[in-house]
Amino acid sequence: MTILDRIGTIDDFWTREFAFYVNEHRHPGNRATHMIGIPILVGTAVVGLLTWNPWLIVGGQVVGWAFQLVGHRIEGNKPALLKRPISFLMGPVMVTVEILETFGARFAFAEEARALVFGAPATR
Repeated sequence: MTILDRIGTIDDFWTREFAFYVNEHRHPGNRATHMIGIPILVGTAVVGLLTWNPWLIVGGQVVGWAFQLVGHRIEGNKPALLKRPISFLMGPVMVTVEILETFGARFAFAEEARALVFGAPATR
């Protein structure tokens, strides 16, 4: 059974989708570029919409996606969004979870997903 088959058997939505997303972002370099690119995408989109600044939105999208594409070049795969549209949401979720975890937060779904993908025992 492949890792994707195992991920597909997970009943919990958040654990399953986070596991799929993490599996597509195993390389530390790819994850690092996403930790930069996704906040740029989200931040410039929000600020650009609030200030009616289309140039900020376009510029932010170009820069943010450039970071992510470099990461996927490092990883050697296509962006998860092209494989599974829910990844549009899971990117910001991954970034948010990982930032909050640096401050001590714990998310059982993320821990279980990483345990499946990276082979570490789940803590739940």
